[in-house]
Amino acid sequence: MSLRTSLRNPSDPSAPSAPISSTALAASAALTALTLLTACATDPAPAPGQDTGAGEDFPAASLDGLRVLLTNDDSVLAAEEDGSDGRGLYELRSALCAAGADAVVFAPWGYQSSMSSAISFSGSFGLGTHPGLPEEHAGDCADAPSGGAVHGVCVADGPCEEDSPSATPVDSVAFALHHGLSELVDWDGPPDVVVSGVNSGPNVASQIANSGTAGAAFAAQAAGVPAIAVSAHLDEDFTVAPTTYTAAAEFSTDLVARLVGSDMLTSTYMINVNHPHTPDGAPSPGVRWTRAGTGTVLIPEFTGEDAYELGARVCEPDTPGCVPETSENADSTALLAEGAVSVSALTSDRTYASGEDPAEVERLAELVAALGD
Repeated sequence: MSLRTSLRNPSDPSAPSAPISSTALAASAALTALTLLTACATDPAPAPGQDTGAGEDFPAASLDGLRVLLTNDDSVLAAEEDGSDGRGLYELRSALCAAGADAVVFAPWGYQSSMSSAISFSGSFGLGTHPGLPEEHAGDCADAPSGGAVHGVCVADGPCEEDSPSATPVDSVAFALHHGLSELVDWDGPPDVVVSGVNSGPNVASQIANSGTAGAAFAAQAAGVPAIAVSAHLDEDFTVAPTTYTAAAEFSTDLVARLVGSDMLTSTYMINVNHPHTPDGAPSPGVRWTRAGTGTVLIPEFTGEDAYELGARVCEPDTPGCVPETSENADSTALLAEGAVSVSALTSDRTYASGEDPAEVERLAELVAALGD
């Protein structure tokens, strides 16, 4: 399912709206928010304990045999030319399998962006196999123990067909953890880690709450499985460049390897990665240990009479209903204003300031700093 939305030009509120997909909405919002968030965000400060020379303290371990459940909210189809419906999933699958991991996909059959933590409580699920993996990725996981299985999950009484309604990202993770991996893949226990993404468009600040990419990772973390959500920023055409998907997948695979090597792969939190636009494979200006921003990126906008079309406006500093970003080390500032990779540790526990282990969080911050070496 895709939500048809519209985005008005904030500099010309009277300009007509053009309907765009929810992916393009997130893309356009994040790109336009670059200057706006810069204006209302505090200057980022280095996180305590960060040491850019600490790379040797966090060696990358071999991922041979590491069992990885891959999912996303963009679908398994990867049929769109711009890659917004799952290209990032296959880039992650490629990078992880190349590093020796045993990566298996259970992901929504169709587009499920912005579904957050939506889940089904009744009905039947069906599975669909990809009609033909993207040609460049067809043989990526052929030598993995599970053969690189790819399952699309739909809401149906039988196998998924072209027009079958899709399961949500959280449905897909729940099905995999509680049935699919044991019965269809023959894994004797949960995966070592769940990786969700690479999403088409960033998930920072207020957008995290809407994200199906993050929702799937939160569901895994709540089930006691380590989880990482990975999202990619956009280019001037409001799409994710192929080079950005590749860079985000390689960065995240290295992150997993360092977490394994440092014995820090944990379900205490889930890790939210946002990778900047990487034209021509150029390196990002750095890696930042961040916290989830509290600023508002978008607010809903309704237009029309009798039938009201849902759209959105990018938040400007003085827009009613928009909360400016004031958090130090915010993910939105690192990604949108600095063009750096943002890495945050998040949990589904919404209790204020609960359960943090300062020593563990500081060590994770040091590991993230080492990724920029």
